[in-house]
Amino acid sequence: MPCGVEIKLLALESGKILETLPAALNPARPIWEFCSRVGLVAIFVAGAYQTSWDWLRLLTSECVLQISALLGMTTSRLSFDTILVGQHTTQYVIPCTFVDVFLGAIPLLWNLKNSAVRNFSLIVLSAGALFAFNVVRLEFAQILRYQGVPWSVADEVLGGVAYFLVWLTIWRLRSWEPWTSSPESAA
Repeated sequence: MPCGVEIKLLALESGKILETLPAALNPARPIWEFCSRVGLVAIFVAGAYQTSWDWLRLLTSECVLQISALLGMTTSRLSFDTILVGQHTTQYVIPCTFVDVFLGAIPLLWNLKNSAVRNFSLIVLSAGALFAFNVVRLEFAQILRYQGVPWSVADEVLGGVAYFLVWLTIWRLRSWEPWTSSPESAA
């Protein structure tokens, strides 16, 4: 039974022992490194919203615009961050760029056992992979919307799935443990 120390709780009725229950005194606790990384994630994500990322919004919307045109959809650019695909206008804001996801991933991907060069290489590779993945996600949302699927489904549901897949990947790549392990009871 996984417990640090086992305590027997006794229920008494007229002097008879009715039941004994084990209780764990040492449950798993978050590791300081994990808590520090989570705090850095919050700081990095908040930092993502401290600038407008106009160049990235333009680049992201241009990629989607060009792919949509290649797929035969009618397209036009309305402004640096707004495109028209079919009859639907889409303005690309900061969350559309995945820059918040990328910056939030940095503290979780950084491996304290690796050199700075290796960590920076991983970060640059991650930036490219996240950008490509995000453009595919956004293009798929445009295709669904072009076919008449409501934007709340085409963008928000796909976005939720995309965020989940990114964090699942980060979880699998992590170099740190989030919790202390609770020692096994000797008995």
